[in-house]
Amino acid sequence: MTDHQIGEAAEILRISTRTLRHWDAVGLLQPGWRTTSDYRLYTDDDLERGFQILVYRGTGLSLGEIADILDEPGSAREALRRQRTVLGERAGHLRAMMHAVDELLERGDTMTMNDKIEAFGEDWPGYAEEAEQRWGGTPEWGQAQQVQQQMSPADFRAVKEEMEAFAAELADARSRGVTPGSDDAARLVEAHRASVARFYDVPRGRQVLLARMYVQDDRFSQTYHGNADYLLELIEAQAREEGLDPDQAQW
Repeated sequence: MTDHQIGEAAEILRISTRTLRHWDAVGLLQPGWRTTSDYRLYTDDDLERGFQILVYRGTGLSLGEIADILDEPGSAREALRRQRTVLGERAGHLRAMMHAVDELLERGDTMTMNDKIEAFGEDWPGYAEEAEQRWGGTPEWGQAQQVQQQMSPADFRAVKEEMEAFAAELADARSRGVTPGSDDAARLVEAHRASVARFYDVPRGRQVLLARMYVQDDRFSQTYHGNADYLLELIEAQAREEGLDPDQAQW
């Protein structure tokens, strides 16, 4: 049996040493040995558990759910069954988006400024101008513009309705006491990320920075019914679950 230092283990698993340290801290994957200098040494069995974690992580399960599965194998089927339902819902949403794109390709419809005002209100032109001044030269701005150019009025109305539904769901979660880091919180965080990711790429670090911007801008506070601070708590907790220090988040 071979022992591997943390750098070697991270390379084999193709993850960062920070992630391994986080998994150790939360008790998900603790090294089989430590040297007298307190260096972590991972056994082959430890690496096997690491690969199992990555497989389950790929299904979207939280670290807490994965820990339950690995420590109590009998719970795996039920957890995976629940996750399959979640993934099925996401797949349905993606199929609907693909259908909408196909329709736009056939019709060649584009969204006028009047259509956008109708969907998002009279303040939309000002928001759009401010956004262009702040981010006009970024790749994300270019991505978002390409997506919007292919959207129909119905698509924009659907986005607005989805935003309103999410804001209501967020408020309900807060009133029910959904705690950051819980499974329900993770689903909310993913729903928010997916809603933004239709326009441009949103890795977790970028999502953290977006949520901080929401807290600092009263307009976003209104969008989320006064719960932008709660959304930030949920997103930062999810980042920690995934081994990302929110204070080190990068765009």
